[in-house]
Amino acid sequence: PAQAGKRGQKMRRAAAFLLALALSVLSGCSRTLLGNYRNIEELQVIQTLGLDGREGGVFVSFSTGRDASGREVVRMGAEGESISGAMQALQGYSVSGELFFSNTGYILLGEEAARDAGSCLDYIERASEIRLDTPLFVVRGAKAGPLVTAGGGEDGDITEIMSSLERFIERRAAGYLPTCADIARSLARSGAALVCAIAPARAPDGDYLTAVSRGYAVLRDGELCGYVEGDAALAAAAFLGGAGEKYVEVDGMTLKLISCGARMEPVWDGGELAALEMALEVQASVIEARSERDLNDEQERAALEEALAGTAAGWMREVLDVSQGTGADFLGLGAELERRFPARWRDISPQWDELFPGLEIELSAGASVLRSYGFDSPPSRAGEG
Repeated sequence: PAQAGKRGQKMRRAAAFLLALALSVLSGCSRTLLGNYRNIEELQVIQTLGLDGREGGVFVSFSTGRDASGREVVRMGAEGESISGAMQALQGYSVSGELFFSNTGYILLGEEAARDAGSCLDYIERASEIRLDTPLFVVRGAKAGPLVTAGGGEDGDITEIMSSLERFIERRAAGYLPTCADIARSLARSGAALVCAIAPARAPDGDYLTAVSRGYAVLRDGELCGYVEGDAALAAAAFLGGAGEKYVEVDGMTLKLISCGARMEPVWDGGELAALEMALEVQASVIEARSERDLNDEQERAALEEALAGTAAGWMREVLDVSQGTGADFLGLGAELERRFPARWRDISPQWDELFPGLEIELSAGASVLRSYGFDSPPSRAGEG
């Protein structure tokens, strides 16, 4: 535990430095594109970057994506002892222009590379040519290289796939899409962070490789330590302020979530933190019914809302089980205590890493069905009377 604590402190100090570096870059304190102008025709604009671990080194891959000029997509990969070495090798292989990374829109980490994500983040955040507001993804159970170099087949490319997936995550899935800067900030603040997880899959309408959303990967002290999956990812995003609109199945009804929010309150016993109380509030509309329900009946509506609340509480419990089971405070509960109760936090912060995994957390959930779209008068009863 002591060794783990020292490793965590070291990682947090490094993350704090990287965050400060990130802010300086984003605020324009480093070199800008205007100071290094180059003709776009002389550049290969990299839109998706992949990083994979290899024995004794790394494998870096890229895809240029499609542009308005009609140039073909360029996809390539190279090994190196370091990310810098592999990037240099890629530059040497390029025959149609200098590689330009400042327009990179997506960075993919293979699962092996994610086990040492801190090193990858260290490079990303120090490299002046990569933007820090770039979304980061972990490829669950696979390498990033095949997705980057073969995703989309002959008629598509990985950048198109990731652009579509980004919109899906923000609007119809968990909703929270962290960037490299967000992840650095969370690691500096809490020693843990969530990263969007994806997985390779075969497209249903063609024989090509694509990607699907798989919740979140969990980083602790810069290392991959678990995943938050399925609908539980929505509860995690709700606490972080980014839950999207999603369809859920409850009691024979299909509901569309309109909003999902969470809050936390500490329970003090003198100067000791005895427990945390967490509450999840969801609002939804009925979209489809596979069984007859008269939602004009108060008892029927209350039963549906109770079932939805129970489902939401299950999501949050799953999130907390992952968080406490891995010792990764990726929801930033400690940081929230520090913000609201600084004096009390000073007393408990030295023991937080040991206290958090076994801390009692009491859950509650509430739900409201705001619109029933006619299901308060079931269609099967339309001709009665």
